[in-house]
Amino acid sequence: MNTELVLSDELKSIYFKYQSAILTQDGQIYTSDFTTNAIDEIKALVKNYPLLLPEQLGQRLNVVLCEQNYLSSLLEENKGELQPLHLDDDRQSEVALRFSALLQTAVDKDSSDVHIELYKAETRLLARVDGRMVHIEKTIPNHDYGLSLFSYLFTDKAVDTDDDFYPNKINNGRVIITLKCDEVRRDTIWRAAYIPAKDKGGQVTLRWLNKSEHIPLLTELGWERGHVQAMRDFANSPSGICILTGQVGSGKTTVIAATLSELKGKGRSINTLEDPVEFDLGVIQTSVINQGDEDGFFAYSKALLRHDVDIESHGEIRDNKGAMSVCRKGETGQIMFATMHTSSSIGVSHTFIEQMHVPKSIISAPNLMKLWVYQTLVRVLCPHCKLTHDELSDHYDKYTLAKLNHWHSELEGKLDGIRYKNPKGCKHCTEGEKGRTSLVEMIVLDNEDRLFISNQDYLGWEIALKAKGFKSVQDHALLKIKRGDIDILTAAGQVNNLIAQSSANVYDSLFDEEEE
Repeated sequence: MNTELVLSDELKSIYFKYQSAILTQDGQIYTSDFTTNAIDEIKALVKNYPLLLPEQLGQRLNVVLCEQNYLSSLLEENKGELQPLHLDDDRQSEVALRFSALLQTAVDKDSSDVHIELYKAETRLLARVDGRMVHIEKTIPNHDYGLSLFSYLFTDKAVDTDDDFYPNKINNGRVIITLKCDEVRRDTIWRAAYIPAKDKGGQVTLRWLNKSEHIPLLTELGWERGHVQAMRDFANSPSGICILTGQVGSGKTTVIAATLSELKGKGRSINTLEDPVEFDLGVIQTSVINQGDEDGFFAYSKALLRHDVDIESHGEIRDNKGAMSVCRKGETGQIMFATMHTSSSIGVSHTFIEQMHVPKSIISAPNLMKLWVYQTLVRVLCPHCKLTHDELSDHYDKYTLAKLNHWHSELEGKLDGIRYKNPKGCKHCTEGEKGRTSLVEMIVLDNEDRLFISNQDYLGWEIALKAKGFKSVQDHALLKIKRGDIDILTAAGQVNNLIAQSSANVYDSLFDEEEE
């Protein structure tokens, strides 16, 4: 048996991508899976390039079943020969097709982000689907496979890059590529970010910016009616600042887009500063770039002072200059929207004062800060396979069941509507969940709140807020859990203190011995 592999850049790509089929010099396709797409791709390649197997011209390729271990050993033996070549014209074309196929797979899986992770001896290809990281292709046991993707991406494909691509240097850019989305071909726009890592590794993260073709309504975000009304009341007030906060990818920009869509065409001038522009709002939108040594947001925000703006979205507040710029705009009679990263709405105050060093007299000034919104996204239960409490024992281990039973026994109010994810899932979902919804907490600031901020009494402020009826993100999560919309275990991974457990109980269980 002649197991000498046929090698070309295109075949190498197929070998790496599927790791389930190889072509040998005697015209045999060895595979561990007769259903793998690798077989058809190898046959098509040989048909289009007959000189790959000149001695087999006109002969049919045989497909032979073998063990996966045998294929893996062959690939390992030929590892040196399988190293990708430098990006000449032919190689560049092959990498371009591979990159396009990667993003198409991500689109087909309804991903929001793609991660290409490069390690010393392998490349990992992952995507975020409904907030969950999943592999979209098998791990490639090769370093240069990922490096060639990085080089192509930043050298030939991306626009607005920071600089030429160097493996040891941070880079950012933007990719526009035509892909099939819901059976229609359209231009997809991706924000590309690169950071180097140890052992000549690195990571590229691609965020799909125009994934949603339409801007959702405020009523479509998963907010309660009271949340929507509070946002509309702020947006229609004369001036002030709304801060939206949450983790990366928690939908802050989408909230602003939905709000501004309601405001346009109603007699007020609207401008946005973004990094980069994500939604087409039908107003003047500016993608921010740095201006020499001056921060881009600060420079553009200063420029907008000459443009008669009524409503401005400032993008992310990252430092003292950005924070002071937003506060200054709010004091000049504008409506201001801005985002930042904190883990709660209360956290906005100490982030401004203690981390960004904004004077507390500014943050607590009357009628300046008006609305602080914290948001996180949680996966939604699949309506086709979600479980009742009585069905849990067939799907969960004893520890998880005990935890859920204890939590259930301590709940107050209506419990009949509570449902749980089916970890096996069904054809409609992934592990019992599909899509995401918002969990929100809002602070509509008044002078009592501003006094607590001025005194930096955050614990006292939280008590006072609850006395006024403040609804925390925990409260919103419990509301959606009782409705049967979301799973308690999933929500507990996004929201603190949903399943209360005292530290004493944790310590008591540290030395528990496993049952025989």
